Amino acid sequence: MTLVTRCPGCHAIFRLTGGQLHSHNGDVRCGQCKQVFNGFTALIAVPVACIQPLVMLPQPDLDQSDPDNAAVMSVAETPPPVDYFDIQPSAPKISRLWLVPNAVLLVLLLGQIMHAYRTEIFIAFPAFRPVLNEYCTLMQCEVDLPRHLHLLSLESSDLRVSSSADPDVVELSAIIRNHAPFPQALPALLLTLTDADEKLLASRIFTAKDYLDSAADQSIFAGESEIQVQCFLNTNQLNAMGYKLELFYP
Repeated sequence: MTLVTRCPGCHAIFRLTGGQLHSHNGDVRCGQCKQVFNGFTALIAVPVACIQPLVMLPQPDLDQSDPDNAAVMSVAETPPPVDYFDIQPSAPKISRLWLVPNAVLLVLLLGQIMHAYRTEIFIAFPAFRPVLNEYCTLMQCEVDLPRHLHLLSLESSDLRVSSSADPDVVELSAIIRNHAPFPQALPALLLTLTDADEKLLASRIFTAKDYLDSAADQSIFAGESEIQVQCFLNTNQLNAMGYKLELFYP
């Protein structure tokens, strides 16, 4: 890079050195129009390749006692040097051929997201369940419902003899509540019969098909709702004195 300045009178371009600029506080005299100007005003740095070979012009008779005189060298009249710092690089052109593979990749990415988060999508947008079901039918997968056991509770339960005519048959009734604001999978029930010393006599697992009516939806436990459980079992003269009822997901 080299330093050049421009005469404000005739617009001639000159190459200067640091010593020439600082010898008279930047004041120089144009070798063509003889105008004295400050070289710092229009000083720029340009690549050496932009400067043509120097041509020494005849120097006028200068009064050496004049402090404003300074020896300068002129260059050939050329177009103003280009300030490369003002040139903005052109934006790269994007070929339209990339739009097709990009669109295919976007579709594949959306499909992967829907497959991985199909349960979360069902929770956030229940109306999309038919679409998700069709997708899972095609992809041979299932829309797994949430199974947050800590959001379920047994509100009440009772185990009593169903009929005095047959004391071995008992009726189990209970109320289960889903405290979650979203649907969940129906839980299973673990019934444990105990004797007077709370020792295990027998146990049985009841699924949704066992404790719900056939007319009820046996796949979804609606959010913030309750279901009534009722089922019958034969104790076979176990003489059970107590029971425990627990919720769990198989």
